[in-house]
Amino acid sequence: MPKQTFFNLPSEKKQKIINATYDLFIEKDYEDISIRMITSRAEISIGSFYKYFHDKDDLYIHLMSEIEKKVYAKEREKGGYFLMDTDIIPIEKICTQKEIDFNRTWSRAPIEVMMKFYFGEYSKELNSHVLDELIELEKSGRLKDFVDVDFAFHIYATSMFNVQIYFRDNNIVDNEEKLRIKRDFFSKWFPSGILKDEAS
Repeated sequence: MPKQTFFNLPSEKKQKIINATYDLFIEKDYEDISIRMITSRAEISIGSFYKYFHDKDDLYIHLMSEIEKKVYAKEREKGGYFLMDTDIIPIEKICTQKEIDFNRTWSRAPIEVMMKFYFGEYSKELNSHVLDELIELEKSGRLKDFVDVDFAFHIYATSMFNVQIYFRDNNIVDNEEKLRIKRDFFSKWFPSGILKDEAS
């Protein structure tokens, strides 16, 4: 997670760092980008960078997470259960073009970076609403009797890593096809495994 000093920055300076980071990762491969390039583009010192972030991964994952939060927030505005919602709002209706282009760099990110996200605090924070839904479903008696909420949440939160690896291994690059696969798994397969028949 970024350090508090980053969040304390004036909005204009913070946005300059964000835009510079977006541009670099859209233009170049992850491995080819150095902290010196980021600081040069954002017009900050290397010392300042380390006052704001732990490393390049920290900055990249934070910005990716912020876009995902924006998308999730819009989805939740529709009401109902996020877990069973098959009607996903296209990212084009939620994000700017630069955010969309940056978000698409995720499929090229190193596996180690993805693991930091999907198996760490970012994923838990991003998917916290899913845990809330699981708890609510358990309280209302809609979960199958054998389902452990914490385990179900862990499976949900980490499954996206395996989905991304599946895309890579099978060379699936079409964004609509990716969306269909993710939607089918997270709104059909996953809920049918944990919900009682009358609740699914």
